[in-house]
Amino acid sequence: MLWERYRVLPEWELCEAACRTPAPKTIRTFPSRLPDAELLRRLRVQGFALEAVPFPPHVYRVVEEPFPIGKTLEHWLGYFYAQESVMAVVAYALLDGTQARVVLDLCAAPGGKTTHLSELLPEGTVVAADTSERRLRALSSNLQRTARLNVLAFRADGRSFPLGAVFDAVLVDAPCSAEGNARDDPRVLRDLPEATRRRLSRLQEALLRRALRLVRPGGVVVYATCTFAPEENEAVVDRVLSERPDFSVEPLSLPVPHAQGLAEFRGRRYDPRLRDAWRVYPHHLDSGGLFVVRLRRAGVEQAEWASPPLVHPSARIPEKEAYRRVERAVRLVTDDLGVAPHHLQAVRWMVAGKHLWLHLCGAWPPARWEPGQRWELVGCGLRAFARWGRGEERPTSWLLQWLGDRVQNRLDLHRDQWDRLLAGQTVAVSRPSGFVALSFQGEVLGAGLVRAGQVRHLIPAERARQLREALSLRAP
Repeated sequence: MLWERYRVLPEWELCEAACRTPAPKTIRTFPSRLPDAELLRRLRVQGFALEAVPFPPHVYRVVEEPFPIGKTLEHWLGYFYAQESVMAVVAYALLDGTQARVVLDLCAAPGGKTTHLSELLPEGTVVAADTSERRLRALSSNLQRTARLNVLAFRADGRSFPLGAVFDAVLVDAPCSAEGNARDDPRVLRDLPEATRRRLSRLQEALLRRALRLVRPGGVVVYATCTFAPEENEAVVDRVLSERPDFSVEPLSLPVPHAQGLAEFRGRRYDPRLRDAWRVYPHHLDSGGLFVVRLRRAGVEQAEWASPPLVHPSARIPEKEAYRRVERAVRLVTDDLGVAPHHLQAVRWMVAGKHLWLHLCGAWPPARWEPGQRWELVGCGLRAFARWGRGEERPTSWLLQWLGDRVQNRLDLHRDQWDRLLAGQTVAVSRPSGFVALSFQGEVLGAGLVRAGQVRHLIPAERARQLREALSLRAP
């Protein structure tokens, strides 16, 4: 049995007992989008009861849940992320005590830790990478839903992530056997074939080696997994550390109960410095399992960064045309939608294909990447406009949700009107033709288009389906 191999570990009886009980559901909020007090008030009105966990901040345990909290309008709007409390520790492990400006999440999808890093670095830039098309779609959806304007997302294999630029901090949230998720899925407790463990450890080592090459002198790398297996934790870090004497294990100083990392397991000895790694077992935070270790590179060096370009190279359009597109977009937002110009003063724009991105990213790593390395931009902040028809710029619902009550040209619709819109019908309105923000009880939900006295929504189909369900569960 899998459990038998771990009985030699300290606190294992407590860990095993916790693993036999369901994990509580927890959410992490985005106070930059909606203050916690207001979010809790809205959820309380709907019958939810939440209580704050001692650490990390802005994480709440769901005590009472009249229906799945992930189907609330507040989740649809991106005001919180369903995430285990233990997983919210990782971003603090990476950033605690650092002066990070640009960080890299090497295995970013589906985006839980990326969105957290973005929230904790409002003046910084988060670079998120993944290689799976399916996982990148989930990452992109979560970045747009939670309005992460300071995130650059790339399709790139973490094992061969482009060299040339070095980051202040790099996170390797490595794929693993996920034994720490046993409370949610007991199937992860099966014994893995030795060949599978070797394959996973080779992948994990390759990712960690790349991360060590991508961090600047004086910067930090955090390696994390959600498994108990020493073969995927201490053994991986031990082998990679032996090749890099310029890295040391740095103790963490967060207020989190934990067990030490292992210096020995089943006759195999590891670097004694790995005692400063953390094993956070399910009973420590009444959550899942986590292994986390922080590595510091010797030396001091500040990275220099170019700003993101107005025109992404793949767009292949003259800069003059790009400026015209931006000017038209800004004019539509200010003149047609009634947004005061000062709300757009701090943002930047990027033209990439048919999309116009609005962002707050201050760094552009590709300016330093070595030629010939494979990567593809999949996101730069918020997908704000898309071209349609005869070159007309169409504002996205993501943009209008982010602008919220800053939009003056709003059309507040009743529940039955929203039901008709989301069923594919139009609603008669006394408005001039053009774009409009559609709202419900004062909350902007998306973009609409008025033509000949009829309005229809411009919310993507899957998002519209989710919205229809969220509204159906909301009390009248």
